[in-house]
Amino acid sequence: MGDSDLVSAKGIYPYSYMTGPEKLAETQLSPIETFYNTLKDESCPLQKYDQMRKIWVHYNMKTIKKILRSLPSFGRCLVGDVFQNLRNSVYEQHYLDPLHVLTIPSLAWASDLKYTT
Repeated sequence: MGDSDLVSAKGIYPYSYMTGPEKLAETQLSPIETFYNTLKDESCPLQKYDQMRKIWVHYNMKTIKKILRSLPSFGRCLVGDVFQNLRNSVYEQHYLDPLHVLTIPSLAWASDLKYTT
């Protein structure tokens, strides 16, 4: 399992368990029970917890705070990959670059103008 495999899937975080700053200093990954989702009233799937455990080991996490600081980075990488794939796909099919427009509707408008004029 490589770096991209670890961070490309939606991860988990023990939001309900984090009741104060002292929990961020914990030096071990919290048990699976602490990843209980109180909003959906469901337990954490073992597969998701195993993924978090692999991330903990692979990235040499020392505290829960390190996970909290790393989550936005993982998300940005994923969003960047998705946007780059969109950009490549649109360019290959329509020879338009989504970076040259501000919104998806304006991209659709540019595409419409290209094919109707």
